[in-house]
Amino acid sequence: MWRKISRRVLDHHMKSPITKDIFVHQLMVFCVAVQLVLALHVVAANATDISEDSSLQGDLIEPIGKTPVNTAPAPTNTIQSGDVVGFDQLAGFEVKLNNGLLFNTNQPAWADAQIMAMIPERIRAANGKSVNVDGFMIPLEYNGKKVSKFILAMNQNTCCFGGNPQIHEFIIVDVIGSGVPNEMDIPLRVQGVLHVGVQRSHGKLTGVYQLDAASVKESPAG
Repeated sequence: MWRKISRRVLDHHMKSPITKDIFVHQLMVFCVAVQLVLALHVVAANATDISEDSSLQGDLIEPIGKTPVNTAPAPTNTIQSGDVVGFDQLAGFEVKLNNGLLFNTNQPAWADAQIMAMIPERIRAANGKSVNVDGFMIPLEYNGKKVSKFILAMNQNTCCFGGNPQIHEFIIVDVIGSGVPNEMDIPLRVQGVLHVGVQRSHGKLTGVYQLDAASVKESPAG
């Protein structure tokens, strides 16, 4: 269609040698403008397709389209060094994560700030304190036959039956020293320095709690 219109207008004006150069210049500007509009339309369409393509989003915590939510009541006591900190505290508040928070390489600092704002101040204030946490082991790395890194999960269902924990229902534990025995079948008490902060791998959210374990033993709570 554009070729026919341009051809007719060009044939009419090219008969006048005086306006030939001016018209050709104006026609070129017009064609460039049309191409620019079409290009912008294609870019907008592609951007829409990308935003709607759930396969490009993170899937660590929940299947795409679901929003992880924890509605347990939030305790108000302050965490002190040496305290036994339960997951009723660490996971006792609501967290809502969308795809942009689960996976973000463009604005990770912004995404991390949104997640940290969901964690109560009293939990953030426990960052850097030596605490005790009870949970179940999911080994991640070994040093020989000993476990050097593991996930401390809030319940055994997560550990043994393939449950899908929310981001504040587990702790990534790094063992200080040569490692500890693999004890997946019993509740453990892990003592060490707790770190509260967003952890990512290649833009994907991997955790909000990490603990440097100085001691791992059977929990007296049983």
